[in-house]
Amino acid sequence: MNLCIHERDGEKKVFDGRQVYWLHTPEKTGGRYSSICTVSYDPGAKAKPAHAHDNGEETVYVLSGTGKVKVGDEVMGLEPGTLVLFPQGVPHMVWNTGDIPLHMVCFYAPNADAIQYTFYEDFDF
Repeated sequence: MNLCIHERDGEKKVFDGRQVYWLHTPEKTGGRYSSICTVSYDPGAKAKPAHAHDNGEETVYVLSGTGKVKVGDEVMGLEPGTLVLFPQGVPHMVWNTGDIPLHMVCFYAPNADAIQYTFYEDFDF
């Protein structure tokens, strides 16, 4: 089990115009409530086909690059610092409209129990 992992050590998946690195999955980290990957879209690349998540939601955060995202009927611009929620069951698609890779972190939460917290106020470095 890896509690700390670098992107270069993630499980790499290559799709048409994009590369995905799975960093946090139950198999890699032992985490039970969420999964995280990074994705890099080549200039001009789109996430095709559009898709929806039937059993959870996805949140993406843009690290670098620019593009557009379509969530349901809404189209929005992407730039570094942008966060987008893809609600459960809503079709969505990403498009790199810039001239450099569009690099994002994708968070997946399949379970509503993930919003429950236990606090450890004395935990520190």
